[in-house]
Amino acid sequence: MRVKACGVAAGVWLAAVGGAAVAQEAEKEEVSPLDPEAVEFYGSAEFEGSVFAKEPAFAGQNRNDFSFAIEPTLLAEWFNGDVALTVTPFLRWDAADDRRSHFDLREAKVDWRIGDWELTAGNDFVFWGRTEAQQLVDIINTVDGVEGLDEEEKLGQPMLKVTRLTDIGAFTGFYMPYFRERTFAGEGGRLRASIPVNDGDAVFLNGGGEWDPSFAVRWAHVIGDFDVGVHGFHGVSRDPALEAFQFDGVGRPTALRPVYDTISQVGLDGQYTSGPALWKLESIYRFDQLDGNLERQDYAAITGGVEYTFFDVSGSGADIGLILEGAYDSRGDAALTPFNEDVIGGVRLALNDEQDTSFLATSSVDLESGASILRLEAERRLVDGWKVELEGNAFLGDSSDDVESSFQDDSFVRVKLIYFW
Repeated sequence: MRVKACGVAAGVWLAAVGGAAVAQEAEKEEVSPLDPEAVEFYGSAEFEGSVFAKEPAFAGQNRNDFSFAIEPTLLAEWFNGDVALTVTPFLRWDAADDRRSHFDLREAKVDWRIGDWELTAGNDFVFWGRTEAQQLVDIINTVDGVEGLDEEEKLGQPMLKVTRLTDIGAFTGFYMPYFRERTFAGEGGRLRASIPVNDGDAVFLNGGGEWDPSFAVRWAHVIGDFDVGVHGFHGVSRDPALEAFQFDGVGRPTALRPVYDTISQVGLDGQYTSGPALWKLESIYRFDQLDGNLERQDYAAITGGVEYTFFDVSGSGADIGLILEGAYDSRGDAALTPFNEDVIGGVRLALNDEQDTSFLATSSVDLESGASILRLEAERRLVDGWKVELEGNAFLGDSSDDVESSFQDDSFVRVKLIYFW
C-alpha cells in the first residue's frame, strides 16, 4: 500500500488534531473560542466486486476483483458556520491490484467566509465540468486513475483559494504549491495499458518537480438562463505523456513512465437552459502540452451537446433524458485522450421513486475507427443507510488508440454495496 499524502495536507491534518486536543483540554472551562459550535461525523463505506467477461489479456492480471473502501468526514464549524474545518481521508484495499490499495486525504481544509470574501486553505476539490463525455475544463485536481475509467475520482489538491463574490460574478484565484501525480493501475490490475506504467519513476521537465507551483483564475456568473465560466491556468500539466524506459533483450518496451511538463491553458464552459433542454459546452486552448509522441504542442479541444428531458412520462412520475454530444481534439491520434473525434449518445432515466432509482446508459463512437464504448450506470437506495450501484463497460470494435485497444478483453460489470452514516 502506498501513502501519497503531501506535506501541506499533513500539516493541515496535524493542525486539526492539535486543535481538537486543545479543545478537549478546554472542556473544563465554560467558554472557549476553540470549542466548535457544531461537529458532524459522517461518511460512507463500500464493498465492491468486479466481474470481467473474458480472461485477462496480459500476464500478471487477475480474472476478477474485490475491494473495500471507506471515506469518513469530520466537519467542525465556528462563528455560525463562517469558519469550518473539514477532514476527509479515503482508504481503499484491493485484492488484485496493489496500486489500487491506497490512501489519500481527499479533503483537509479550513474555510473562512467574511462578507463577500471566501478563503480556503488545505486539500480541496474543485469541479468545473459541464458535459457528460469528458470534463475538459476540470484542471485543478489530478485524476485518481486507479479508481475508474471515467476519470471522475480526483486526488485532493493542496491549495490556497480566494473568492470574491460580486454582482457581476464570482472571481476566484488559486495558488497550488504542490503537485499530485496521477495514479495508474498496477501490473495485477485490469483496465491498464498493455505495458505497465511505473508512476514511481515519473519525470518532470519543469525544473521544480512536484514543488513547482501552479496558479489559476476563474470568473463564473449566472446571466438569466446562461451559466458561464472562464478560466486561466499555468502550472504542471495534470495530463502526463508516457514514455518507454525499460526494454527487453530485443528492444521491446516493458515499462512506461509518466512525463510531466509546465503548460498554460485558457478555457470557456457554459450551460444554457431552454425549457426541458440543457445546452452544454466546454472548450480549451492549451499551450506546450506533451502529446502522445512526447512532442510539445499547442492544441484546441471542444466538447458540447444537448440533454433534452421528458418529464413525468405518461404520468408515471419518471423522467427520461436524451443526451447527444460531440468531442474534438486538434491533436488527432497524438491526443492523450480517446475523445479526439467522437460522438456520444445516451439515455438518462430517473424513476423519482422512494428509492431514488436511476439509470444512465451512454455510448461513445470513434468516428475514425468505428470503435465504441458502451457504459451503464445505475443506482438504487435500499434500506436506510444502504445503497447499491451498478457499473458496466463494454469495449466494442478495434480502436486505433493504443490505450483503448488494451481494454478489448476488459468488458466488465462492477457492483457496489454502500453504507452511509
